[in-house]
Amino acid sequence: MKTPKRPDAMPVILAFEASTNQLSVAVYADGVIRAMKMAEAAFGQAASLVPLAVSALAEADVDFAMISHVAAGRGPGSFTGLRVSLAAAKGVCLAHDLPGLGISGLEALAYSCGDDDGDLPILCLADTRRGNVYAQFFTADMTPQGDIFEAQIEQLPLLVPSAFGQEAILLAGYGGQAAAAAFLGAGRQVRVAGGKMISADIISADQGADDISVDAGMIANLAAHHLTRGVVSPLTPLYLADPRLGPKKKASA
Repeated sequence: MKTPKRPDAMPVILAFEASTNQLSVAVYADGVIRAMKMAEAAFGQAASLVPLAVSALAEADVDFAMISHVAAGRGPGSFTGLRVSLAAAKGVCLAHDLPGLGISGLEALAYSCGDDDGDLPILCLADTRRGNVYAQFFTADMTPQGDIFEAQIEQLPLLVPSAFGQEAILLAGYGGQAAAAAFLGAGRQVRVAGGKMISADIISADQGADDISVDAGMIANLAAHHLTRGVVSPLTPLYLADPRLGPKKKASA
């Protein structure tokens, strides 16, 4: 990792996140998110990210010479989005001789949600776009408990680490409504990030668990936290499935 230009100053972080259809760029400075720009883009992420970055920097009144670090979400998530986001981050790093930080989206979710609900273990979820979810458990202090895995939502209650006992679980991320129903069906209490304990009547009324998407602000906040602890991760994607998977091309006649 390259040495930041101003090691004695608070970090100024330009962060990218594109693991879902919701793209975002954030600028972190003076210990807070100074600006964040978002856009929906199922396709053409490469064309959208750079204008978002320019707009976010302008709103934050920060130019490239002031940036000390560049961060990007490593996933898990969309193969194309991750490649575009990480390529944008690496491009800024190379052009301006800056250090880069790769950030797990699920860890960023846990760090964001755990600040408000620090008394419960956390389960963070992301969409695989194949009918399952990417998932990872965290202790109440947001320490990862095991690796990221892929599972069907109804299987999740069976995969809770034994160290958690029968504690309630804080849910954050994609598919919260279905996950809450699965845990309630297994006899375990759940809470959704930013909300109250969920009961069967709330779930049946379809009111209890809103999806939370990872955004560049979460990526930047966790990157800043990692910098205070000397934690460094590369600008490489967290692929849990082979990105080459897909329908085979027909052989030429």
